[in-house]
Amino acid sequence: MVYFRLYIQHVLIMIVLLSSCASFSAYFNTFYNAKEQFNKAELLRKKSENNKLSKTAADLYKSSIEKSKFILSEYPDVQFRKDAFLLIIKSHYFTAEYKEANQAIAAMQDEFNDESIIEVAYWSALVKWKEGKTQPAINSLVNLLESEVNIKLQSKIYLSIAEIYFEQKLNEKSMDYLELAAKKIKERSEKDQIYYRIAELSFKQKDFNRSLLAYKEVIKNTQIKSRQQLSNLKIVQIYRLQNKYDLASSSIKNMLLDENYQTIYAALELELAKLYQIQNMYDEYISRLSGIVKDFPNTKESAESSFLLGETALIKDRDFDRALKLYAVVKSEFRTSLFIKSAQLRLKEINAHSKLKDEYELWLNNSLIDTSSKTSKKSLNIKSIPIMLYGLAELESLHFNNNDSATVYIDQLINLKNNKHLLPKALYMKSVILEDSQKFEESRIFKNQIIVEFPQSDYAFAVLNSDSSLFSSVKTSNDVLVEAENEWIKNPALAIDKYKSIVVSDSLSESGLKAAYFLAYNYDYIFVDLDSAKIFYEWIIKNHSTSDQANSSKARLSLISRLLTKNEK
Repeated sequence: MVYFRLYIQHVLIMIVLLSSCASFSAYFNTFYNAKEQFNKAELLRKKSENNKLSKTAADLYKSSIEKSKFILSEYPDVQFRKDAFLLIIKSHYFTAEYKEANQAIAAMQDEFNDESIIEVAYWSALVKWKEGKTQPAINSLVNLLESEVNIKLQSKIYLSIAEIYFEQKLNEKSMDYLELAAKKIKERSEKDQIYYRIAELSFKQKDFNRSLLAYKEVIKNTQIKSRQQLSNLKIVQIYRLQNKYDLASSSIKNMLLDENYQTIYAALELELAKLYQIQNMYDEYISRLSGIVKDFPNTKESAESSFLLGETALIKDRDFDRALKLYAVVKSEFRTSLFIKSAQLRLKEINAHSKLKDEYELWLNNSLIDTSSKTSKKSLNIKSIPIMLYGLAELESLHFNNNDSATVYIDQLINLKNNKHLLPKALYMKSVILEDSQKFEESRIFKNQIIVEFPQSDYAFAVLNSDSSLFSSVKTSNDVLVEAENEWIKNPALAIDKYKSIVVSDSLSESGLKAAYFLAYNYDYIFVDLDSAKIFYEWIIKNHSTSDQANSSKARLSLISRLLTKNEK
């Protein structure tokens, strides 16, 4: 009988134990699944571009939250309770549910009342940041660093501070904290990621010394072959930008002999070509670029090489036909090339130059013969000649880097009789060309001419603004315009006089256009003086025919003319 009671007690104990084990097992499986869902979501998030959350990742985070909440409600006394809370907090954070994250943080803090839960404080700081409380977030993270935190969390704090500073465009501070994180982290793959970011950021900021050191750390830590190759390529580019040509050249040639760098051979050849260009090794430069086009067709490098060959043909050789052919193939070489837009712009410039040059030749031929003679079958509108000459000068000087040709055209424009409208602009370009040629005294002559003859033009203002040694007691149109604008509220009558003085004295500048449109608009809509409005609308159309204001003036003038005609009847 005693034996039977002992047996029953043993069975009951076993049932309780088995039941407890079964309950724990069920809990553990739920927690394991919650953690697994979270980890899967993390992998997807980190792989995505700019950490943009996919629907799949969001669903996995939500699943992790639900399973963790189930653990908290059904198994309140188990050892993994804190971990379940943390999964909920982090999942809400990554799904941008900051209110819910704060609620979970508060619930965890209330339950455990444990100030040693440092990781909770860390996530609380991050939530503050996402809620727009940037400085409090930084303060909280910095305070955490003063606590006894493990190396892993310490590095996470450094990375978070770096990210916050980067968002604020404080790149220098951001990189300082990235470097602190990289030094703490032991895992090579993580070091690789951080140093790669430092390298790219500092390269963009032209901090080449810092970028160089960071790329070397990437090479030391990375296990990704392509990243190692690209880092070596970037190092070569940095050497070039630092004028370390011999070092860059020897590094490139060594890599070109190494089969491990086959995938970036084209990029290395292009870097070598650029080194030759910098050192004025013209034949070697052309040879390398041509070799890239031949040996590595339909690549971004062959597209860039075609563009650079086009630049050489245009600027150095003045071979417009060859340049046209080279620019035309850039898009077909690589459809997403960064040089497509530049090539297309070059094509437009060359075509515009060709058209203007034809007009120029016609003008020259007509000037050599009797224009009244019937032998001259084609002639140019006399008003278009200054525009044609200025167009050629602008293309040659500003786009084709040929000041000698530009000077020929601009001198012809300055010497024209019918050049009033473009004369200050032409004088200004002449001064710029001379300055580029380091003929500073000659440049000043033309600057002074602008100030004396066109004191209220925008070009006089630009000259005085760029050269403090020049002086004019005459107010520019822009000066008077500012005065008129300030006077308008206090004394409208005086302001109107100032606006009119600009229009009378300056038909060329943007300030004159603004003044005329102000007068036209106010006479039209405020004073309801249609006759006066008509005068200023007509002035705009005559003197600034291609402006936006001219288009508005034409539409309004048509209506005013009809109203005035109707009133006369």
